[in-house]
Amino acid sequence: MKIHFVEAITTIALVALLSIQGIWLYNTYNLLYHNLIATFDEGFARSIEKEVYLRLDNNNSERYNDDKALKIVAGARPDQDFYSNALAFHEFLLTFDIPMSLKTMDSIWSQRIRDEVPGTVKYRLIHTDADGMVIEEINRGANENSTDKLIIERPIRNDRSESLRVMIDSPYKIVISNMMVLLITSIVVAMILGYCLFLQVRMIRRQMMITQVRHDFIDGMVHNMKNPVAGIQISANFLKSGKLDNNTEMKETFIDSLLTNANRLLAFTNQILTVSHDTSNNIKLNKRDVDLNELFDRLIAEYILSPGNGIGFVTDMADHTIIHADNDMMIEVFRNLIDNAIKYSKDNIEIRISAENRQHDTVISIRDNGIGIARKDLKRIFDKYERAASHDKRKIGGFGLGLYFVNLAVTAHGGSVSVKSVPGEWSEFIIQIPNVKS
Repeated sequence: MKIHFVEAITTIALVALLSIQGIWLYNTYNLLYHNLIATFDEGFARSIEKEVYLRLDNNNSERYNDDKALKIVAGARPDQDFYSNALAFHEFLLTFDIPMSLKTMDSIWSQRIRDEVPGTVKYRLIHTDADGMVIEEINRGANENSTDKLIIERPIRNDRSESLRVMIDSPYKIVISNMMVLLITSIVVAMILGYCLFLQVRMIRRQMMITQVRHDFIDGMVHNMKNPVAGIQISANFLKSGKLDNNTEMKETFIDSLLTNANRLLAFTNQILTVSHDTSNNIKLNKRDVDLNELFDRLIAEYILSPGNGIGFVTDMADHTIIHADNDMMIEVFRNLIDNAIKYSKDNIEIRISAENRQHDTVISIRDNGIGIARKDLKRIFDKYERAASHDKRKIGGFGLGLYFVNLAVTAHGGSVSVKSVPGEWSEFIIQIPNVKS
């Protein structure tokens, strides 16, 4: 299964789950908002009713003992709703000049919303006439310029000549504060879900990378072993055939070729073992004085004598440029760098090699005229299994261990390796080996 398909399915699943969660939160918000409006509306009407009956109870009953008061209160019937009855008794009280007390109404209303609505509710309580003119007002922390208000209005006269209005600030904040635990839980669940899906995709990516690395490793190992094995086979067949028994010089050439290819196989095996240590501290070195002039002469001869290479070498080294290092390991270091220069070069290959003994270290530079390395690859090109992305990896052999080995081996010598490159023009690897015999 392609990783992009897995990522697409995972993304669609995540978006779908988040969308469902978003719709659920939105519907929950709407439900709570409408429930809040119903709570405020019911509470406001009940507060008006309570204020009316408090006035009825608190005033001296002797005031209602005349003939007018003894009549049944007009409009009040047991079979109608509570608010219509409250208005009827309010009209009755007004005939005795007992008006509504906005202060009492505010006290009843504020106590009711404290009991029924969590949090602080800011509001304005307004008594208005039929034209909307304010007769009396009480403000409980409300912002008069705010445009986000919930307005509930109730008539307090049967002819609708007067009304009570409550204007509640930022009702959505009240709803959100009531949903806070739910919102936090939803966010945490969404984050956990997203992180789990991210881990799933990363795990699949890593597994696919391991599979690809294993495939590339096998391909690269076979590729690197094929030429030496073929060379050994050819040399061995010629020597076994007896055709070279009378040609001592040619016989020695084939014996040298056999030994060279065998040594390359051994060096390649040692390189794999070195890389498997995974740290420069675990590498055992057999240090001695190594003449870089002789070392590079042998290496260059190998490449020049190989058929079909067409490689040009330019060297710039003082006589007897010496480093104290493991000879076999440094040969493999430089061979890796030259192999890379050849693999990633154009038709006319030119490799410049220079070395200089300085006071505290020796600097060796290997520069090619190849395709270069992209800037984004420079920082990770010495990592294990990493290969530059500026070329077709499928067409060029290797499995991302060569430069890793170079860095590991140079570090084991207490040195350092760096790279400079201009994409499309050249690459230069610079190795510094300290002049310390230890």
